[in-house]
Amino acid sequence: ELHALKSSPYDHIENHENSTLYTTNQILESWIQTAKQLLKRIASGIDAGSFEAAAGDCYILEKIWKLLEEIEDLHLLMDPNDFLHLKSQLQIKSVNETEAFCFRSKGLVEITKLSKELKHKVPFILGVEVDPNGGPRIQDAAMRLYSEQKEGNKVSLVQALQAIEAALKRFFFGYKQVLMIVMGSLEAKGNRVVACSDSGDSLSQIFLEPTYFPSLDAAKTFLGEFWSREQGESRFKK
Repeated sequence: ELHALKSSPYDHIENHENSTLYTTNQILESWIQTAKQLLKRIASGIDAGSFEAAAGDCYILEKIWKLLEEIEDLHLLMDPNDFLHLKSQLQIKSVNETEAFCFRSKGLVEITKLSKELKHKVPFILGVEVDPNGGPRIQDAAMRLYSEQKEGNKVSLVQALQAIEAALKRFFFGYKQVLMIVMGSLEAKGNRVVACSDSGDSLSQIFLEPTYFPSLDAAKTFLGEFWSREQGESRFKK
């Protein structure tokens, strides 16, 4: 309601969906700024060794990414004709023909980058350094962390980091669907943003890219294999 009270610089444009679009964007940007400050606090907390507090903040950030997705869904409530007319009136365009409209938000680009960069905190959390020769040092440390079950605060933190990754990728996947619904797939294809058969568009590249935490992923894979073998051997002995 507070955002709805703010005057828009485009109030002179007569369109039923004008205020709705402006208010939705203002709400989105407000939460993006909140996420930016939270990311700084997460990084500081990890550096200070406050892993439990950092894990809590990470789960809050995960919820914010989910909230951003819900805010984008508000575009689905707009009248299609009025919205597309407004898009033309405002001359809304993407940064370039290969980028999605959402990347016009510098704040969104920044929190996406900062969220991804949290992966660099994993070695410090695990208490090891990256092996310059490419060895599985981080993976081994992660396996010990999971299997020994002695440092629950660290387990919660690395789980929370992966939860952020999942929420981030869901946001961009959801945004791709919203873009196609509100503007039509042909309009989206015209910008070379969505519905590409080779999944080479800017949105698909984000939610289809490999995990940001390959060592954690590999550790869980090997740990799962270990317990599968243990279960198999146990059944064989019986």
